[in-house]
Amino acid sequence: GANSRSGADEEDYQETAALSNLYRSNDDKLSPAEVAARSKSRQIAQHDAVSKWTSKSWWWMESPKFDKRYLIALGEKVSLVMTPTRKRLQQHAKKGAWDGGQCYIVPLSYSESFVGLDEEVWYEVKRFQSSIRQMFREEGRGVIFLETVTRTSRGGGGTALQAKLEVVPVPRSVERDAPLYFKSALAEVAQEWGTHSKVITLDDNKKTLRNAVPKGFPYFYCGWEGGGFVQLIENEEEGDDEDGDGGGGMRGGGGSKRFPRDFGIDTVGGMMECDPMRFQRRNPSRDGDRGEILQFCEKWKGFDWTLELDG
Repeated sequence: GANSRSGADEEDYQETAALSNLYRSNDDKLSPAEVAARSKSRQIAQHDAVSKWTSKSWWWMESPKFDKRYLIALGEKVSLVMTPTRKRLQQHAKKGAWDGGQCYIVPLSYSESFVGLDEEVWYEVKRFQSSIRQMFREEGRGVIFLETVTRTSRGGGGTALQAKLEVVPVPRSVERDAPLYFKSALAEVAQEWGTHSKVITLDDNKKTLRNAVPKGFPYFYCGWEGGGFVQLIENEEEGDDEDGDGGGGMRGGGGSKRFPRDFGIDTVGGMMECDPMRFQRRNPSRDGDRGEILQFCEKWKGFDWTLELDG
């Protein structure tokens, strides 16, 4: 559910892991019928675990909580989904200027992170990024891309949230200053959180997100035109995986601190003197963000590469 606590999630996860270990060690002592029954129980437990995480991933088309009104564009492998205004960074735009456009790039098939995407999925992600940059450039704005992977299910299996790349439009000056701000913010969080992994600098050419991070590792990524940073998240047993309804910040747990889930968006917000996301809780829009969605679709129309696709 929307307000489930990460502690409960950890218990579920540990229980599932313990069950699978038990099955593994005892299978060789059972009759064929017992092995078959056990296999079925295991499949049911796995299905339940996957369903729970699918339900929490409200930005993904496979989730029962997905609201199709927010779907802006659909490729063959990847979708573009508008961020509901109540979950958006409240920017102080000039009067009459478009302050919308915050959205997510989301793979259609289950993926725990953008590092693990297949080549053809990655190709569509890059096309979306390029079109989005062009659209905002025409508005005189820049873009920062963010991904926070605080939990992986250790080798797939669907027991982590669906991957999403957050697209945050910002003034061009903020995009230019982003490397400086993020470097400082990552140094601060490393000190507070006691991480030893260094920040990896990306250049979008030789050193990219895809070759900088090993598959299956939690990480934080921030990117802008021509580069970005990635920070591996160490000692993260199971990250804070609430579904993005505010909250965030450092959470205690087992004596260690959690990587703050809203770290990226709060850093961007700090650059623009906006309140942290956890102080920006707002009620859902009464008209389901109809005006915002129509405005986004109108702006996107001239840059929508998916219109080239058949059907």
